[in-house]
Amino acid sequence: MEASQKAIFLWKIRFRESSFMVKFLTEKGALETFVFQGTKGIKKGQLAQLFPLNEVEIETYKAPKSSLASIRNVKTLKMRSNIRGKMEQTAVAFFLAEIISKSLKENDAQPAMFEFVSSSIDLFEERYQPNFYLVFLLKLTRYLGIQPANNFQNNRSSFFDLSEGQFTILRPVHLNYLEVGDSKLLRNLIDDGYDFQLKLSKQQRNDLRDAIIKYYSMHLEGVSGLKSLSVLQELFD
Repeated sequence: MEASQKAIFLWKIRFRESSFMVKFLTEKGALETFVFQGTKGIKKGQLAQLFPLNEVEIETYKAPKSSLASIRNVKTLKMRSNIRGKMEQTAVAFFLAEIISKSLKENDAQPAMFEFVSSSIDLFEERYQPNFYLVFLLKLTRYLGIQPANNFQNNRSSFFDLSEGQFTILRPVHLNYLEVGDSKLLRNLIDDGYDFQLKLSKQQRNDLRDAIIKYYSMHLEGVSGLKSLSVLQELFD
């Protein structure tokens, strides 16, 4: 069976000398795995297009008795020169691609997610903003079913409870929460969204990053052992 669809590349793993298992967020809003065979000639050029968050059109073929479809052709749909060529954006792209691939279940389709990720990457490619990946992860929670409640009370000191995913004026009895200062910064980041008016110090940004990653790992079983996080820490910590 042959098929053609838009997809955002996330991850690849070599499983033979000249073959890869490749993961995409497809236009159906689903995480799908395919086989990519070949590293020479035309295939070498296609393989070069498979870098994190690149949006492509893929042509696939699935044999009747095969469990996975194979990729026959790859065509880049949008230029991502900044994401591929600028170190900070490349590191963030690897990190976000890994988070997305570990957050989703295979073939669990949510079409609106693809449009959200695609338009967000357009923004990221257009101009680099240090807060982008934090806001992206917070917005992505809506499509993953773990969106935090934005119930911060302006006139009260509040803590963000990582376990419950909401703000509370009572200090939680467990250790999985943010102190008042970080909780307020998180609320401000949620409200700021892609306006990028909120100014954060490097330490504040790193603390919020670690808190958001912890939140993901607590609510999504697959988010752990992030290989790309160490590169992000080297650049930004």
